Amino acid sequence: MRGAEPAGSGRAEEMRQRLAAKAASRAGPRQVLVSNLPTPKTELYSGFTIAWCLWLSMALQIVLALFSGWYVLLALGSAAHVIYFANFSRSDLQDLPFQARLAFFVLVLLGTFMALRILILVPLLAISVVELVKRYNVLERLLYLVPPNRPENPESLSLEFVMRVFTEMPKHLDRPFALKAKAGAQSGSGADSFDFTAPVPKGDRRKR
Repeated sequence: MRGAEPAGSGRAEEMRQRLAAKAASRAGPRQVLVSNLPTPKTELYSGFTIAWCLWLSMALQIVLALFSGWYVLLALGSAAHVIYFANFSRSDLQDLPFQARLAFFVLVLLGTFMALRILILVPLLAISVVELVKRYNVLERLLYLVPPNRPENPESLSLEFVMRVFTEMPKHLDRPFALKAKAGAQSGSGADSFDFTAPVPKGDRRKR
């Protein structure tokens, strides 16, 4: 008679199935609300896409807000940026491009109503410029650290993983950021990870 499987293996299998289902949903066709809108990948001029031009618009609006005080205009522009990408996001709104612009919008709102708005808007300007020059989206990479946002990469969160995420050079400019998982990587099975929900063997319990 076969013994009962460890509780940890059952949880690992459940996690793998959940990640596989999320990966399949991300690979599926996009659902759009307004189908006649041009997509973010549409080129307007000599390789410059709509997505790139929108980041250029955000950078210019931040500069204008910092020097003229038109913060409401900046907030409206960022809101339009989010709504436009929401139109091309999947029904669960789990894709990184939409999440990155939503996070940008939330930070813009904080910068609009906070007294020390320069501490928020200047970093947002830097993020926009880096995206324009290097096609390197800082917010996408930050959000990629969240496990549900990377079902194709089950690596556990560690300093080494964070360094790889932020030092990986942009490769596919027309796709959201993704990092190839290390060989044999499993969710929550890194060298420094520990399953705190697993039962402790009786021999390892210490008397108090």
